[in-house]
Amino acid sequence: MLMQELSNIIRQDPILYAMITTDKRKYIMDTWCCTYAEPIDEDAVALFLCDANRGNLTEEQKAFAKERCAEIERSHQNAIYRVFHCNEMMRQKLVPGPAEYSRIFLPAGGIPEHGIITPCNGL
Repeated sequence: MLMQELSNIIRQDPILYAMITTDKRKYIMDTWCCTYAEPIDEDAVALFLCDANRGNLTEEQKAFAKERCAEIERSHQNAIYRVFHCNEMMRQKLVPGPAEYSRIFLPAGGIPEHGIITPCNGL
């Protein structure tokens, strides 16, 4: 329910919606170029993201774009959860800060070489 509400907020905020749409476009373009030899039309991808019934993408490209969009949406949901979770654990004094939270819950992310972790680093 929380994620649905956040999705509604994002859809209603033009700046957030534009940022996420840009993220999706960049991710689709990058992963397509790493996977296929033939290029994908960036303008067609942008149009598809605005309206899935428009644009000149092939059915294969549309399916690929839909899968990448779902991956981006899941990653945004996960990031939002991690930020809320970290903040709540700090509020309850269960962890002293983001570095300890990351050490416990995100060991693969690790701490940067300089030893300084910003509130969103690793989240």
